[in-house]
Amino acid sequence: MAKNELLNQLISMNLPKGSYSIDCDKNESLCFMHDGFLWVVFYSERGQKTEPEYFSNEEDACDAFFLRLKKMLQIK
Repeated sequence: MAKNELLNQLISMNLPKGSYSIDCDKNESLCFMHDGFLWVVFYSERGQKTEPEYFSNEEDACDAFFLRLKKMLQIK
């Protein structure tokens, strides 16, 4: 899925907005950002990128972010 589809999916599922962040590093949340030439998904904790995953394309990064967020929030 693309970033706009991801955003629409998150909104339609009414997930807690404090649990994730798109396009910026937000403390204590799962983050999805474009970082230079790569896309990165990570959990931000005390200003540190925890368990970062890097992707060369937006679609793979969006899919990984969505799956990780669902797992984090225990959503099937």
